[in-house]
Amino acid sequence: MTMLKPFLFALAFCAALPSGVNAQAAVEAPALIPVETFFKPPAYRGLRLSPNGKLIAATIVRNGRQNLVVLDTEKRTEAVLTGFTDAKSAEVNSIFWLDDARLLYTTGEDQSLEPRTDGGLFAIDRDGKNGTTLVEPVSGSASNARYVLRETTVLARVPGNKDEVFVTANDRSEDSQDIYRMNVQSGRKNLISLTSPGKVLKWVLDNDNRPRATTSVDQERKRWWSSYQPAGSNEWKTLAQWDEQLRDVIIPVGFDPTDPKTLYVSSNVGRDTLAFFKFDLEAGKLGELVAGVDRYDLGSFLLVGGALGEGGQLVFGSTGSEPSKLIGLRFNGDKPTTVWFDSEARRLQASLDAAMPGRINTFDPTQKRTLVHSTSPTDPGGWFIFDKEKRALEDTGIRSRPWIDPKQMAPMTYVTYTARDGMKIGAYLTLPKTFRKGSPVAFVVLPHGGPWAKDNWDFDPEAQFLANRGYAVLQPNFRGSTGYGAQHLRASYKQWGGTMTDDIIDGVEWAIKEGYADRGRIGSFGASYGGLATLSVMVKRPDLFKWGINYVGVTDLAVHQDTQPAQLRGDFTPLAKAINGDQKVDAAAFAAQSPARHVGRIAAPVFHAYGGEDRNVDFANGREIRSAFDKAGKPYEWMFVGDEAHGYRQTKNVIEFYTRFEKFIKANTPPAK
Repeated sequence: MTMLKPFLFALAFCAALPSGVNAQAAVEAPALIPVETFFKPPAYRGLRLSPNGKLIAATIVRNGRQNLVVLDTEKRTEAVLTGFTDAKSAEVNSIFWLDDARLLYTTGEDQSLEPRTDGGLFAIDRDGKNGTTLVEPVSGSASNARYVLRETTVLARVPGNKDEVFVTANDRSEDSQDIYRMNVQSGRKNLISLTSPGKVLKWVLDNDNRPRATTSVDQERKRWWSSYQPAGSNEWKTLAQWDEQLRDVIIPVGFDPTDPKTLYVSSNVGRDTLAFFKFDLEAGKLGELVAGVDRYDLGSFLLVGGALGEGGQLVFGSTGSEPSKLIGLRFNGDKPTTVWFDSEARRLQASLDAAMPGRINTFDPTQKRTLVHSTSPTDPGGWFIFDKEKRALEDTGIRSRPWIDPKQMAPMTYVTYTARDGMKIGAYLTLPKTFRKGSPVAFVVLPHGGPWAKDNWDFDPEAQFLANRGYAVLQPNFRGSTGYGAQHLRASYKQWGGTMTDDIIDGVEWAIKEGYADRGRIGSFGASYGGLATLSVMVKRPDLFKWGINYVGVTDLAVHQDTQPAQLRGDFTPLAKAINGDQKVDAAAFAAQSPARHVGRIAAPVFHAYGGEDRNVDFANGREIRSAFDKAGKPYEWMFVGDEAHGYRQTKNVIEFYTRFEKFIKANTPPAK
């Protein structure tokens, strides 16, 4: 049993928590932190405060699986409610409080790069009693699940009814969500979206909890459209429609609590980036601009499903006795950003930020007692409870990774550089604490996966691990990374090993020019698409890279197209061919951009790591690259784990991978001259 150690302090007089973002005076190298410290699973995830503000639900690792735990903030105790222990079993994915006594949770499998649901939904009392299966999970492990699952997602409580919640589910059609009222005692669902515009990805309820706006996608036809129902009508009207070129996009976000004729939307009509607008439902046209940023999207284009790092959320509610209204918005710019339109929310945010400077402090100003999540690139994050009436902040004692000392971590800085064709690229630079201007250091470029999964200003274990070993790290948001507008996304189409790779190389050249990177001591590490990117930069610039690490990476575009389950058993293939390329139509590009076909150009050793149950990047990619290295007589290291998937999640395999990672880069990084 873990004891919570809360303390209270007035915001105006509290001492700041260590932010880890100030310049460091010490010159000596920090002590090497063990691999396990960076890469063992977080202690707590997904915290949710009960309606009365006295209990916290979270997931906690027990015997290698995420389990549901409830923490009592008054008694300072915790109770683990579930007992998932088998490495092949499911685990808890998400949590929802029904009331102060009962919770809902979903199950699945948390592969490190690819969390998956198994469709299971359960209810349980806060003391672990009266567990009920509301929706059966698929049989067997999530690894054996079909690519498209029947999934039920909890949206909200039904006002005034403790036995029902609103949920979305694709029960009637695999490729379309419906809205139901679900009884949380029996699991029985009652359909309330009696009519639908079809292939619904996202629903929006109006202020009377009627489903009246949608976003739909037909990937097979490369078509998106948004729809709405006029008040009092059962007919659907098309609000907007668009294709993969992402022009004139209008995505419903929420109804105005003060005006039922107004719908808030995320749109790029007349601009490149998504902004928040009002949409006049009676006139059927786009109205007033609420907020927009020329550089960043406020919302997601939903190009390949849900949001992929770009974020964008309107916040509705009331901070006092006045009626509910739009009070703010959140989005990911160069840092996670919150803008409050409400004066009380602004004041509370300013107080929290003064108490915990240099950090991102996220809270709900509409609640009397609310969880505050406080984090930064040097701190994996902790949780506090803020009591508005007492004007007090209580430390729950809960930390994501309590074994991480923020003072030992390296600061992360947002930077920009210009690619060779003039496109502006944003990136995050993490410098080792020993770095001094004028003395370039060993350098690692770390391209993200997706390739659409945007990097953000937050704690990154891999960047911190490398910085602790004396390396500078660049994480570029190359073209195709979400959050930078439609043009930035379109510029990546059919360029996986082309201009996207050039953006990464241009970032390395920028770092050399700026004096961060030692030209003779550069390596690259990436996972999934980042694995392809690592191999691609080594093919294009064998003079520049001394080593590479390809973790579950795509190695041949045709092999990936032939083996990825999303394209084999879903309807993603036509869209994938439009944005990634078609091995028949684009045969020359596939040949040029598939690194497995150009291994002879690679001049440095590569460490390849794969899993046998990968359902995203099939192991056929691993066989292809290993064969190519063997045929070319090129040096490489190899790691394969048969029961791992898209990223290792079993702790013993994770630690082995990063231990071998460290030895590999140390052996292949030349000493400083």
